[in-house]
Amino acid sequence: MQRLTDVLKSQIARFALAYDAATMLANGAWRLVVAFTVMLYTLGIAFAQLGPNLVTNGSFETPIIGSNNWGSNPATWFSGQTFGGWTVTQGSVDIKRFGIPRMGAGPSYDGLQLVDLNGTPGVGGIRQDITIADPGIYLLHFALSGNTLVDPNSPRIVRVQLSLGGTDAFNRTFTWRLSDHPSHHPENRPSWDVYQVDFLVPTAGIYTLSFTSLTTTNNGYGPFIDDVRLQLVPEPASLLALGAGLAGLVGLRRRKH
Repeated sequence: MQRLTDVLKSQIARFALAYDAATMLANGAWRLVVAFTVMLYTLGIAFAQLGPNLVTNGSFETPIIGSNNWGSNPATWFSGQTFGGWTVTQGSVDIKRFGIPRMGAGPSYDGLQLVDLNGTPGVGGIRQDITIADPGIYLLHFALSGNTLVDPNSPRIVRVQLSLGGTDAFNRTFTWRLSDHPSHHPENRPSWDVYQVDFLVPTAGIYTLSFTSLTTTNNGYGPFIDDVRLQLVPEPASLLALGAGLAGLVGLRRRKH
């Protein structure tokens, strides 16, 4: 583990300088090299055997709710309460299950259930502590949609963080807009933005992964989250990104579903 940490540190230091210098030059040949390396890295991720998913209950299938009677457990969870590996950090969140009354056939992005980060009522958030044993490049995957039954034209915004103590390994906001998804219906056929984000986790430790709603234009119809995964990228692909100074540049990929 120490060997990998030393390799990562040396690669970062060496190629951060190279990247800064090349960015200043910014000629066409460098851009072509970057594009080619990004392509190789992306293909490497696509065909690599990623590490196991470190997130517990990332598709929110636990607890199984028998009815969509939001406002109380087990369909709604309030600040300080825990469900299926997650802790509510503020306000409240709703678990919504497709195929039973108050929701259509769906489906959700993965499985039958999802979480609405604006609960009944409250602008909410969730977190989960995750033990990361091996430093390296990690792939964070999640699906984002929106509950647009009320306030449909406001964007659904969520902050996603992975932190160790007070230090962020990752901190970014993501926005879902109804205008990008004309066929979307939150109860019958939700449409999704599916994100894959690559970033460096420099040290082992117990990290906190959190999703926090920043949708404050209403307090009960927020961002939908589903299929959360955090997986270690195999070392060859990790070193390719680091070796090209691209650990933060490859960064973010989005597709609509």
